[in-house]
Amino acid sequence: MSKETELTVELIALLNKFKDAHTNLVELLDQDSEYPLWIQSSPDPLTARQTLKNLVLNWSYETDDQEAGKTLQHNGLAPCSQATFMAVEAVNNSRLALHQQLIKIDRFTPIISQKKDNEINGTSINSNRLSKKILHRLGYPRLNIRQACRQFVALPYPVLSAGFFWNRYRKTIKLNRQQILEKLNRLAQYSTSDEAFIQADIKLFNSIDDSVLVRIYPESIHQRVNLYIQKGQQEHRIQRYAHTPVFYVTTPDKPLPDKTLLPELPAAKEARLLRRNITIEREPYLVSLNLYRLLPQYR
Repeated sequence: MSKETELTVELIALLNKFKDAHTNLVELLDQDSEYPLWIQSSPDPLTARQTLKNLVLNWSYETDDQEAGKTLQHNGLAPCSQATFMAVEAVNNSRLALHQQLIKIDRFTPIISQKKDNEINGTSINSNRLSKKILHRLGYPRLNIRQACRQFVALPYPVLSAGFFWNRYRKTIKLNRQQILEKLNRLAQYSTSDEAFIQADIKLFNSIDDSVLVRIYPESIHQRVNLYIQKGQQEHRIQRYAHTPVFYVTTPDKPLPDKTLLPELPAAKEARLLRRNITIEREPYLVSLNLYRLLPQYR
């Protein structure tokens, strides 16, 4: 048996467990019909329950031109039984196992295609990954991996209140000289960008002795929720993603907790210096990699 065949057999077994876990959860959601359920995009209780079941079972892109990696977003509150909570945990475990197997498949790269799979700026030059080919052969040509492997928030204790909000986040990392040189050389070798532009950045980098430069990633905006929860005899405040309704264990006679709705649109970005601008220059130093120099006093 070839390595690719072995990985495919493992994937088939995981996909079967994945589907069984999701089917079981949907059956339990029907049994939980006495529990109140609230989804902001579907205020009608009957519609909300159908929306939740569709969200559990929707793993695929609906059209060929749907934006890659785009997922369905439905914030809400889903009080549930202990059995349903355990079924959500089983679904999350099956999603994690599937994700790990897909990563394992993509790390197995035949020697002939290794050169094609190099990354530039964190993005694979060849998006036709082995996992995608195998999924297509198995009858999952439209599988949206991000949505299929996304974890549901599930809490084994009651929620006392919930405040939904938009969270702005911009990731920054520091790269040392060796890392930067490797990325610049890879860019020069594989990029379709103007070679003179890349060579100019290499020359510019070699003209400084900075030990690190800072990469700024595009800002991301996520739905999040602040939750006050009852854990034992104590109340706690926790924060979680709110891309999907929050499952939490309670009894069917308990009403939904107080909640603050998610604003229709994120608030405008504040017109003030972000914290990162205190330590780095305003303009990128190496445009090809979006790398910034630290201000002189921080070098």
